[in-house]
Amino acid sequence: MKLKPAFTRVNKYIFDPKAWSWSLPSGWSCPGAKECLAKADRATGKVTAGPEAEFKCYSATYERFPSVRERLWTNFEAVKGETTLGVVEQLEKAKPKNMTMCRIHTAGDFFSWNYFQGWMEFITANPQIHFWAFTKSLGLWVNWVEKHGSFPPNLEMNASHGGKLDHLIAVHGMKSARVVYSRQEAHDLGLKIDTDDRLAAQPGPSFALLENFTKQKSDGQ
Repeated sequence: MKLKPAFTRVNKYIFDPKAWSWSLPSGWSCPGAKECLAKADRATGKVTAGPEAEFKCYSATYERFPSVRERLWTNFEAVKGETTLGVVEQLEKAKPKNMTMCRIHTAGDFFSWNYFQGWMEFITANPQIHFWAFTKSLGLWVNWVEKHGSFPPNLEMNASHGGKLDHLIAVHGMKSARVVYSRQEAHDLGLKIDTDDRLAAQPGPSFALLENFTKQKSDGQ
């Protein structure tokens, strides 16, 4: 039976197991990725790292499973050619009735202006749901804030270091997340470590994420 676009439950590492997530294929939907860029071949699941990758994207490694790839590509194909209104309609059709918390993109990112605007309109139309997201699509972030002043109040946005537009993080004072390789590194940077998305989901200062990727040098790629 052909899959329909769908939200799925978050994994066990997220602070609220009742939260949902909407995801897309890693790399294929990540125009701002650099240090973590990796793509799983749609047919075979083989993961290929980008030319400037320093580690392999954690979510991309899960796309070696055909069922995961099928689900993510089903979502991607439903929205990638859509207008802003079309994106909103696809998200509304897929929205679980009992959703009160949602992490946008356990895998994937905001890949176009129409898609980004669609999400902002969907979030605004659903004030009963709390959303949070990580993104390296920082140009879209800046464009939205310049046009609208701020994000919807039920959305917490986090800039993700390691992308093509990292310079915008400091310029625009974005709350951000930085991958570290030890607790000592986080301490030296003056950052708390977020282990379950609590710091990402709520307003607060920038924070660190302990490395949970496969480093390029260690896996021979």
